[in-house]
Amino acid sequence: MEKAIHEYTTLSKWGNSKATRIPASVLKLLNIDINQKFSVSVQGQSIVLTPETKKASSIHELFADWKDDGLRHQELDWGEAEGEEMSW
Repeated sequence: MEKAIHEYTTLSKWGNSKATRIPASVLKLLNIDINQKFSVSVQGQSIVLTPETKKASSIHELFADWKDDGLRHQELDWGEAEGEEMSW
């Protein structure tokens, strides 16, 4: 079940632009940190911020959070061949 949060914020002037603060409770719920990039869209009368997800640009980034399961010391048993697989 998703947790719902309803908070208020105010649009303020920031230099030549406008800005609003996102409440800490919302950031915590979505696990969003400083410098997170967002795409901004308009749906009806709503402004929608969607966090951008970073795609791995290298094999090292792709497996950065991988935990070694230690199963490489032996060949894995994938079961009997099915279909037209080659037997070794």
